[in-house]
Amino acid sequence: MDISEKIDIVYHTCDPSTTAQVPDAFLRSAGEFLSVQARQKKVREALKKFNFNIEENAEPPVIAILASGGGLRAMVALLGVLVELAKEDILDASTYICGTSGSTWCMSDLYNNDKWSSCMEEMERQMADRLVKPSWTWEKTKEKLKQTFSKEIYSLTSFWAYAFIYKITNEINEHTLSNHQASCESGENPYPIYPAVEKSYLNSFDKGAWFEFTPHLVGFPAYKAFVKTELFGSQFKDGKLVKSHPERDLCYLQGLWGSAFADENSVKNVIKGKIQKLVTNAETKEPLTEDSLIQHIDESLDLEGTCSCDGCKELGSFFSSHDLDRITEADIEKLFNDLEELSHDCETVKLIRKILKCFVKWQWGTTNNYLYEWNSEIPDEVRKKEFLSLIDAGLEINTAYPLMLPPNRKVDLILSFDFSESDPFMTLRNTAIYCKRNGIPFHEINIAETEVAEPSQSCYVFEGNSQGVPDVMHFPLFNNQTCEGKVHELRKKYATFNFTYNDTELRALLEISKLNVKLNKDRILQHIKKLKCHSSA
Repeated sequence: MDISEKIDIVYHTCDPSTTAQVPDAFLRSAGEFLSVQARQKKVREALKKFNFNIEENAEPPVIAILASGGGLRAMVALLGVLVELAKEDILDASTYICGTSGSTWCMSDLYNNDKWSSCMEEMERQMADRLVKPSWTWEKTKEKLKQTFSKEIYSLTSFWAYAFIYKITNEINEHTLSNHQASCESGENPYPIYPAVEKSYLNSFDKGAWFEFTPHLVGFPAYKAFVKTELFGSQFKDGKLVKSHPERDLCYLQGLWGSAFADENSVKNVIKGKIQKLVTNAETKEPLTEDSLIQHIDESLDLEGTCSCDGCKELGSFFSSHDLDRITEADIEKLFNDLEELSHDCETVKLIRKILKCFVKWQWGTTNNYLYEWNSEIPDEVRKKEFLSLIDAGLEINTAYPLMLPPNRKVDLILSFDFSESDPFMTLRNTAIYCKRNGIPFHEINIAETEVAEPSQSCYVFEGNSQGVPDVMHFPLFNNQTCEGKVHELRKKYATFNFTYNDTELRALLEISKLNVKLNKDRILQHIKKLKCHSSA
């Protein structure tokens, strides 16, 4: 029996509505395994162009593209990187692609096209045109919020996705992640992996924090326990499906994957302002400062067409005289009981009631826990929780190295593109801390402070070793090779809290990100040629 047959038995002889535990030998689903197998053909063809000889009974080396978070800057920069990698034939040599936060917005959009990696120039044109031509409407936002907040389980993630991510990306991506299975299983594109972390583990550097999304399975790699992607959010108990819920759309997931824009207080202020604007055009009580996140969002997300019923007018008065940070659940219940006669079943009043409940509890990424009361080998702090709270992995480590380092994925070379606003090496240092705490071999990261302030190079190379540590080629977005003397200026110009670019700004950022690849094409190829093939036995 070969490997694929063993994996098929693991996933396909059990009840399809149950969770599936992955054998120790693998940290991938049957779908991922088949996708990687199919991808090997394309990788072989790409490597032959570089005179890389692969024996018939060997597997080609595994190259992974990792992209950091960074809001709209990361979305645009990753697009530029992928366009140039495709032009240089390096994209076809990659097996995996994994983004964090803003990079996931780019990735999840691309995979809606089954052949995206073969037409990157066209994908660039489409995405760039969309980003500079605003199409956001408040009515569409409000309709999606009504739909999502009418569900049994809701959180501020829905508000963030449909009132914020939609505004930035000019799109409500209504496809689902499982829709992307076919484009992966054909081997046409690298296999995508999207990270999140469990909120209760935040800042712990614990392996159990990391949650993985792929087109086939989602789950906690640390526990080797996953559920089919189309069942994410459905209700489970003791490993059995209790109640099925429709799969969440990609706009919602983009909100879940991309919510790490600021500290909790700043995000709270943003949401407070938007709640107020649902029923009144009054400004928020807090003064707006030049560098305030509130100011950036208030300028780019004006809610129009607010309701004028008596209930909403009363809500407007309430918000003008109360500090939302100080209200309690009891206050909310009393307020809306008093409004019952005035609102006449107003949908806006109902919506605000639910949003306020989430706000008071600071409820993010709430979803049914598929591990609820399941395997006793799962830690009690996970399996005893009826709900999970999943948030942006960028709040833990802004590049998802923990999902690419397990030996089961056999990654030989990581092309790490860092789109951070300030310290472009923080992701490497945090990964080193994570690996040390969890007994995982990784590089020693020693970067001079002068390099942190202004990277002198467009690529930093960290050689792997026989302990299974992959080679890492790390590319800071702004550096003195691609934008000499303008590093600080560009960091300010493309700040994380800049949520809109005009056409000139967007094209300039694309060119900078492309140049980082173009300047290092030969170095990348040199490292690829040094890689060893894997035995297919």
